[in-house]
Formats: sequence, C-alpha cells, structure tokens
Amino acid sequence: MKWKIFLTVFISGLLCGLPQNIISCGPGIDPYDYYTSFFKQQPSTDGYRPFYYSNYVFLYDEAEPVSTEDELAKEWAAYCGAPVTAADAKLFVTGFDVKQLKNVYYHIEKKQPLTLPDSVNNNRMAGYFIRQKDLEGLGYILYARQVQPYVTGDYNNWEVLQRDTAKMSRLIKNGQQLYNVAKLDFYKLKYAYQLVRLAHYSQQYAAAVNFYDAFVSPNPTKSVLQPLAMSLKAGAMFRLGQHRQAAYYFSKAFSAAAVKRVSNYTSFKWCVSSQVARDEYLALCKDDTERADMLALFSLSSPFDETNTFTKILAMHPNAAVLDVLAVREINKLEEAYYTPLLNKQAGGRTLYYMWENGVADSALNAGKIRTHQLQQALQQAAVHGRDASKALFETGAAYCALMLKEYKQCHSLLNSAAQKSLPPEIKEQWMLINLLLSINETEKLDAGFEKQVLPSLQWLHQKAMQEKKSSPGSWYNTAAQWQQFYRNLVSEVLAKRYHQQGDTHKEVLAIGAADAIFVANDYEGYSNGVDFMRNNLQGEGVNKLYSLMSAKDNSAYDKFLLANNSIHLKQVIDFAGTAYLRDRNYAEAIKWFAKAGNTQTPIHKNPFIELLYDQEGQLPGKPISTTKLAFAKEMQRLEWQAGKDAANASAYYYKIALGLYNTSYYGYAWELVQYYRSGSDGYYLPDSSNTFKKEYYGCYTAYEYFKKAMDAAADVNFKAKCLFMMAKCGQKQLRRPQYDDFNYNWDNYEAAEKKYFIAFRNNPLFANLVKEYKHTPFFKEAYNSCSYLKDFVQANK
Repeated sequence: MKWKIFLTVFISGLLCGLPQNIISCGPGIDPYDYYTSFFKQQPSTDGYRPFYYSNYVFLYDEAEPVSTEDELAKEWAAYCGAPVTAADAKLFVTGFDVKQLKNVYYHIEKKQPLTLPDSVNNNRMAGYFIRQKDLEGLGYILYARQVQPYVTGDYNNWEVLQRDTAKMSRLIKNGQQLYNVAKLDFYKLKYAYQLVRLAHYSQQYAAAVNFYDAFVSPNPTKSVLQPLAMSLKAGAMFRLGQHRQAAYYFSKAFSAAAVKRVSNYTSFKWCVSSQVARDEYLALCKDDTERADMLALFSLSSPFDETNTFTKILAMHPNAAVLDVLAVREINKLEEAYYTPLLNKQAGGRTLYYMWENGVADSALNAGKIRTHQLQQALQQAAVHGRDASKALFETGAAYCALMLKEYKQCHSLLNSAAQKSLPPEIKEQWMLINLLLSINETEKLDAGFEKQVLPSLQWLHQKAMQEKKSSPGSWYNTAAQWQQFYRNLVSEVLAKRYHQQGDTHKEVLAIGAADAIFVANDYEGYSNGVDFMRNNLQGEGVNKLYSLMSAKDNSAYDKFLLANNSIHLKQVIDFAGTAYLRDRNYAEAIKWFAKAGNTQTPIHKNPFIELLYDQEGQLPGKPISTTKLAFAKEMQRLEWQAGKDAANASAYYYKIALGLYNTSYYGYAWELVQYYRSGSDGYYLPDSSNTFKKEYYGCYTAYEYFKKAMDAAADVNFKAKCLFMMAKCGQKQLRRPQYDDFNYNWDNYEAAEKKYFIAFRNNPLFANLVKEYKHTPFFKEAYNSCSYLKDFVQANK
C-alpha cells in the first residue's frame, strides 16, 4: 500500500493491517487478469472503483475515488457563485501563501493597501472576497490554515507525525470562540469540523465525539464535511473501545459520500470482527437504508458468494447505487470460480493470462452452476425492482449468467428484453460483447457464412481493444486493460476452442495468434504465443491448410482480418511445416518445405549423428560441426535409401539413423533440429495429451527400433553390444517418472513412488542381456566405466 494511502487511513485514527480476504499468491501473477472475464468492471464512474473484484489484492485501486480538496473547492465555488470556479477556490484556499491571504483580510478590515502578485489578484475567489468584504469567510480560511499542520503530515515522510497537543488545545479553544460568533451555518459547520479534527488528533477522543454530536450533527448544511466529521467521530469511538458503534458510523460515512471512501472502508474492516455475526452490527442501524448500506460494505470486502446479500439489499434499498458494483462483483466471482474452470475443461484454445490453477472438481463446478443460476434470478429481480438507471445492467448481467450456463434461448430472451430498455453507452457495449459470445457459442459450425456474419462484431471488439491500447500504452500489470483482455479471451478461449472442436486446427492456431497480437507492440519477430502454440500443436495436414490460407490471394474478408491482426508470419509457418515433416520422418516433404525458405535457415553448430554414451544437450568443446534442418533431412533421406539398397552395410546405416533420431529427442545433442525450446524440467514422462511427435521426442520409440534393426543386421559382437546399450538408454526414457501432481501434491507419497522408480530405472532389463551376452566385449568395459547406472546394475546383481 502506498504511504500516502497509509497516511490517509492513519488520519482516521487507525492502523493498517492484513485484509481478511487477501490470498497468498506466487510471484508474477497479475491481480487484474488471472481468470477468464467478459464482463466489464466499470459500469459507471460511481466512486466505487477501489472495490471492484480481484481476489489477489486488498483494494482494486488504492487511490481515493475523489479528492477531498476538489469536493470542498466545489462547495466554495457554489457558495461564492459565478464567476468563481472550483479551480479558483482550490487555489485560493490551499495554494496561496498565508501572508497573501492576510493581505486581503487586512485590506478589507483596515483599508490597508492591497499589494498582491498577479496570480492572487487575478483569482476570481479573491475578487469575490474583496467585493463582498466577507471577513467571516476569510477568517475561517486563515484559521483552517493554522490548523492544517497539526492534523496532516507530509505523506513522503516515513516518520510518525509529532503533534504539539498544547498548541492544538489552544486552537480548539480559539475555534470554539469562532464557532460561537459565526453567523452562517455554512461556516459553523466548517469550524465544527476543525474542532472535531483537532480533538481527534490530539487524542481527546471523548471531546471529538462530543464536538460532533453538539456542533456537526444538528447542522443542516449539506456538505462533504458531514461524512468527514463522522469518520473522525467513528475513529475516536474505536480508540475509546466502542468498536461496533465505530463500525456503524464508518458505514454511514462510507455510504454518505465518495470522499475518504477507501479510508472508511479500511477503518470499517478494522472495526468488525469475523467472530461477531453481521446481525450484531446491523442491530445498530436505524432503518432499512442504513442496514442496506452496512450490508453493502460487508459484501464489498467479501471474496465469497454474496448473492443472498445482494437480494437483501435490493429488498431494503432498491435504489441503492452500490447495487451496480455489487452485481458486477458477483458476476466476476462466478467467472473466476465457475466459468474459467468450465472453459479450461474444454479441449483446444490457449489460456494466455497467468493462472494458478490445479483443476476444479466436478462437485465445485456443480456448485458454481447452482450459484450462477441463483445470481441470474437475483439479477432478473433487480432488473424489475432496482433503480431505473441500473435495470439494463442487471438484465444484461442476467443474460451473461444464462450464457455461462449454456442456456442460449434464455440468454437471447434476456438480451432482447434488455435491448428494449434505455441502454447507456457502456452497457450497450457490454450487451454487444455478450451477444457476440452468444453467436459464437450457439452456432452449429463456424463456416464461411457464419464468419461473414460475425466479422463486423469481431472488428468492433478489436477496435475497442486497440483504442484502449493507444490510450494506455504499455498497460499490462497493475492496469485493467479490459477490452484488450476481452478480445484476447474471446479469440483464444472461445473462438479457438470452437475451431478445435470441429477439427479446424489451422484456424485454431490463427485465433491464438490473433489473441497474442493484441498485446504485442508490433514486434512479431520475437516470442509469440501463437507461433509457440502452432509449433507444439499443429501437425502435417493442419500446417498445409495454414500455409494455403496464408499464401492465398483470394481470402475472405474474415480471413484477411484474422491474418492482418496476427502474431504468426508466413516464413514462420514455412519453417515449421518443414520441421513438422521432419518430426514425422517424412524427409521428402521436409526438404520441399525447407527449400521454400531459401537461405534463411539458422544453422546449429552441433553434430546430429554424434555417438555419446551419456546424454549431453549443451554444445561440446572443440570445433563444432554445423548443420541445418535441410541438410539433416537430406542426410536422413539418404541413409534410409542406402539402408534399403545396401544390405551388407545396412546395420551401419540403421545405427546412424538411430543416432539421428536419438540426438533429436529431448535428451539428444541436437534437439534444436526438431524443437524450438527445451525446458530443463521436462523428460522421463510423456505430457498429457501427447501427440505422435511428443511421444517420440520424450520416449525415443523409433530410435529404439532402429538401434534394434542395426543390432539384428550386424555380425560384429562389439557393435551389437553398442546397439543393445543404446536400446537400453531409449528404454529408460520410456519408464514413466512419477510427477508430483500425480499424488495431489502429497510429498510422502510422491517420494515413495520416486524411490520405486529409481530402482526400476537402474534395473533396466536390457542391462541383464548386456551383461549376460556382451560382458567381455571392449564396448561393455567402456560403457561400464562411463555409465553409473550400468555399474550400479552390475554391482547390485553380483
């Protein structure tokens, strides 16, 4: 929390502490973008922005929604009348030197010459005081400037403010005298507020409460000073040990005005105890409106389901403006708890935001479904009984709930009903987004006809995202770039999944690339989620379709839009197409594709046919042998042709092919020929949903077969020993290593499984054959002295 905000809370007489709803999270998470969302958190500029939903931060925005100085300046401008503006008032009251204000005062009172700089002389509020000779107002401003240093401090100062309580007591006495002689309630309220402040910050808490009750409460003047003084009274009551009463007054102050709303919220949180039922605090409220306001404050600080609370507030105070933000908070909670895991269970697409998620049980999804239905009903009630300005928001929210529940007919009905109401611009845009989601979800097939129909809506959403990007350049962490997120989520998690379901994997890849591009600053040559997704998920036929689409001259307007706003380029597709065929061992096709790339291939400085008894991924010392994917494909093609034609030397050809296959596996020396990135934490197990390539890349199955072919075709015993050893190496990779999440993150069970795995790993059955049949060969002795696993096996079986 920024020190300025801490100081604001401290001024209310309280300390900052850990919020009850904060969640401990790992590094790097974006608290504004960690679940799939399509519902905007800012339905209006209503002073509730700090309390929008995020379960990873105490406050969505730490800044106060409005400036106290600005609000008071407006009141001064209204009091002085035209042509005085709020800017004039703010500058005159808080910006000018006290000596200059005294100069104006003595000019009016004692006819002293007026010598002012142009900045003061041209200020229209200064002109008001000179014309009206309002000494009462000027006297108050001078008194307030005296008080100010004792009740505030420099927020850049990390030292606790030292207050001179003796001087503060003299100022209180002076303020009481000025209050008594003040003629207007407008000024009496201002003096009363200063008295409450001085008493509060000089730790005269009982006096602060008495000043409020005697001087502030009965004053009929409508001003932000009323809730500000009430907050001070609440803070004083907290210091006096009257925590529940303090919570009541902080609740009233919070609801009365947007000023100090963050401070009142935090202070309320400190006053209430999780061990005390809400009803005990609500019992202090005088009527349903006060009870609704307090329930709203409880709900704003809750990460749990508050649909029932929303319904209670609606019944007590249907015109409450806070119902808007409470409704959106509940929608966002369901997006996090229900809709996001529901989408994650669907195959295809890609989640491009950071999410800490271990999977959600079906029971939790069923509970989320019930909650979503309950919220839909509550929002439909609010659309009937709530305030007119919010009815469209509530009904649009209900339509979104129906969409999450896949009740598309109901979603249509609610959207049509909402459209009959007067839709404010921001709700109209939300309506359009939900309608776009509905169109994509309910259509049976995303064919050319549908793509033509949906294109204008997709272009509109992209334009909204790009406008937001230009207005907030570099926005990512600590900024809610919601339209960018909505566009990304729609194309990567809705559109892409639909393409995946109907087998159009090339369109799925383009959707991922389109989602990625919205956050990339026109630099598609660097890392791209879209390109990465293509390389890890697309195979032969899909690559051909993608290339054909990207190289076509007569694409549809929809395809042109998708291609123009994408992070995937044609040359990347060409390189990957060749690589995909290289993975499939279709060397003829790989050569054709690599030939299209011309001389743009990046060489790797490793020998893909090197013979290593121990796995080595990093480049070995010495002069490297350089190769390219094209050269490797040509050599592998030649070896296969020679093995079929030259039976006498077939074993040597098979062995070299096997080396090429093993060295382009995860464990191999030249893995870069078939993969673009290698994680040091993979290996010794097949990832879930592995395709044919990944099974080979992690399991070395075909390499094993070619080493076996080489052994079977060979006559030399020493060479056979070498082939069998390499088969044993491949076999070790096919023994699945336990993963921590296999045991629901139970360390003891995981550790026990690891021990069993390593026993099986060392007891490779092919080692037994190697010892039995080839123990006396030169190669065996070399392998025994190089491979610790072989040595462990031999010693354990003596």
